[in-house]
Amino acid sequence: MIAEPAAEPGRRARKKAQTRRNIYEAATALFLERGYDAVTIDDVCRAADVAKGTFFLHFPTKDALLAEYGRLATEELQPLLESQRGAVATLRAVLRELAARAERHAELVRLTVRETMARPAAMAQSTAQGRTLGEILVGVIRRGQAAGELRRGVVPEIAGAVLVGAYFAIVDAWALGEPRFNLTDAVDHALKIVLQGLRKD
Repeated sequence: MIAEPAAEPGRRARKKAQTRRNIYEAATALFLERGYDAVTIDDVCRAADVAKGTFFLHFPTKDALLAEYGRLATEELQPLLESQRGAVATLRAVLRELAARAERHAELVRLTVRETMARPAAMAQSTAQGRTLGEILVGVIRRGQAAGELRRGVVPEIAGAVLVGAYFAIVDAWALGEPRFNLTDAVDHALKIVLQGLRKD
């Protein structure tokens, strides 16, 4: 009896991830072309060349597609997290990378923000993605405290929540277009405020 290659589960996982990404990319192309409300799940399945059952295997609803941008953005942070040294440098790199990604996909981010705000279920999923980002930042803060780079008297979960809240508030304002500002500069400024505080020494 010939055993299956050890890499087979990895190949299956990669194929599954690629199918999910293909569905998402087909959907977002349609959303940008026609508008979110004008696109149906059937339209997405035809564009992605997948059966409806395959769609639902990856996304339980059409609104679930709106949370995928945040999931992918968070997933793509892993190489950056592994390459950085120092908590402050890592926090800055994470926020800058998220801002740069949003700027590269500005039209999609604007659509995602608008549609998410209008749909409670999508908003709930977006909030869950925010918690995932918060957990990443909390881990960075804890490591910075253990290394003596950051003050140990600060509760990491609160500091992480402040950063996540600031980031999403800034992105939402940027995506909605009022006022107009540079997103990377804005998140840099938010991090500086958190790190230095508002109190005058």
